[in-house]
Amino acid sequence: MPERMAVFAVEFLGPPAAEWIAQRQSGRPEHEADTDELGNQVVRRGVRTSVVEGSFLGGPFMALLPIAFCGALLAQLRMVLELAALSGRDPRDETVVADLLVIQGVYPTVAQAEEALREARPAAVGGGAKASWWSTVRRQAYLIGLVTPQDHPRGKLRRAAVWAGTIALVLIGFVVPFVWVPVCAEMYRRATGQLAGVAARHFAQHGGTGLLPPDGHPRQRATLRPGFLLVTVRVLFACLVPVVIVVVVLAADLRVADGRGNTVLLAFFAVAAIGALVWYLRRR
Repeated sequence: MPERMAVFAVEFLGPPAAEWIAQRQSGRPEHEADTDELGNQVVRRGVRTSVVEGSFLGGPFMALLPIAFCGALLAQLRMVLELAALSGRDPRDETVVADLLVIQGVYPTVAQAEEALREARPAAVGGGAKASWWSTVRRQAYLIGLVTPQDHPRGKLRRAAVWAGTIALVLIGFVVPFVWVPVCAEMYRRATGQLAGVAARHFAQHGGTGLLPPDGHPRQRATLRPGFLLVTVRVLFACLVPVVIVVVVLAADLRVADGRGNTVLLAFFAVAAIGALVWYLRRR
């Protein structure tokens, strides 16, 4: 999947990324401050788009999870290609495919990524060797930023805690569907921001070739961030919504098809659908 997605991104997202950067650079004076400003604009746009595309979940919209994942991933790749164009690389060039794989943490070096691409092309055509189920899940986790190359030296206990928390979130999400919107928003916001930092450093090194720097991801101090606090408050609020719905149904003795359970279920779906749609339209 990572190899095919990177090839697809360069082929179909490379031309519009190059055109978008060229339009904004036309008429601008050759000045570093303007390039930095445009780079910040690219990152902000990429973060917003990945958050909107990846967080359109909750309630009946859980069926859109694969589409949301691919939408957020393509938004991230479009951002990386625009950063490549800002650094002087051609985002339409096939050589950028290997850079994308290194930036995403799929391979440590461009040489290894290029070798994997040579092996992946005949396998894709002839239906050759397929990755194991666990390998596919693990690599997808890398792509969305759930697991990053920086996590390897942190020990097995911390990685196990991350996966345990993710599984718990999945289980809770079936009962409290609203929890997906703020949690996924924070996950994609953080992952896309980290990806932008890695991409900027990567393309700044020798034309985008070689090893990732040791500090491939920005270090975060152990401080209370306002964004994380806001997400926590929203999650707690989301957990209260189903409780309120149940209390209202019981207090008003609302029944659909002679059953309170049916009423609660329909109310869950209706409120989740309306809430997610309103959030999506506002952020869009």
